[in-house]
Amino acid sequence: MDATTLGSILELTDEVQTAIDAGEWQRASELEAERRAQLERLVAEHGRSAEVVPTLTVLEQRNYQLIGLVEHHKRRVLREAATVKTGHTAAAAYAAAGGTP
Repeated sequence: MDATTLGSILELTDEVQTAIDAGEWQRASELEAERRAQLERLVAEHGRSAEVVPTLTVLEQRNYQLIGLVEHHKRRVLREAATVKTGHTAAAAYAAAGGTP
């Protein structure tokens, strides 16, 4: 098995997490697509051989962490959107009642 491939997949995993942390969703998506392609090639070539299993286990744990991180950001964005919507609704009600925005 090629250690460079494993290193590249792990590096891409780090880059995906960095992009998520920075809110660079398009970049994270592009990196994830590249990472997934490399991971699929690795599994296609080596299956679940004894030398690949430890790396796949680490990657599985990292995947769960990334999913949790994305879900956290998703909830934050939804909360912020709800706050903005409430503010717009309040401003519209104020204006409709004769207030000056």
